[in-house]
Amino acid sequence: MKLDLRDLECPEPIIKVKEKLNSIKIGESFEAVVNTLPPQENISRFLKTNDVPFEMSRNGKEVLFKITKNKDIQEQDLSVYNCGLPTNATKILYLNDDRAGSGEVGPSLLAKFLGSISNLPNKPTKIFIVNNGVKMTTDRSHPCYAVLKELEDKGIEIFTCGSCLESYKLVDKLSIGKMTNALEIMENLTKFEVISL
Repeated sequence: MKLDLRDLECPEPIIKVKEKLNSIKIGESFEAVVNTLPPQENISRFLKTNDVPFEMSRNGKEVLFKITKNKDIQEQDLSVYNCGLPTNATKILYLNDDRAGSGEVGPSLLAKFLGSISNLPNKPTKIFIVNNGVKMTTDRSHPCYAVLKELEDKGIEIFTCGSCLESYKLVDKLSIGKMTNALEIMENLTKFEVISL
């Protein structure tokens, strides 16, 4: 059974997860889906605090929890779980292409978006680049190359998908940031607030 916890007001998602855990037998599993960061963080923290095994996977903005009951859950005050998303929550930027939108202006438009990051009070701490986006960290003539280099110089970490670099035969051309892998990308996508362009 899957609990659909999308768009529910906090603390309802975590209450429903706890109720479901109390209603099933030890060894049984269920799934729960959320689509905002506060319930994702709270459910994850609740499960870890209670040593309940779970797996998380992301599909766009939705996060799917696969939860297995391994013991009875003790009664506890759920008000300790923060329902708000702090304005200073750590943000990461996920770039799936080397342009913004589909028009000819796409690469230069993305460069302008990236250039505006320097003026933000709460900047992304990391940028993850996949698919066609790898052209931005390997081609010095790309409109976004200089902007990304400047962001790196200002302390923002830049990560480029290694499998994507291999597919495009660009591994030896990487000249901004570090190479990364699917596991590291997914760990960050499920841990931090994600901005996609």
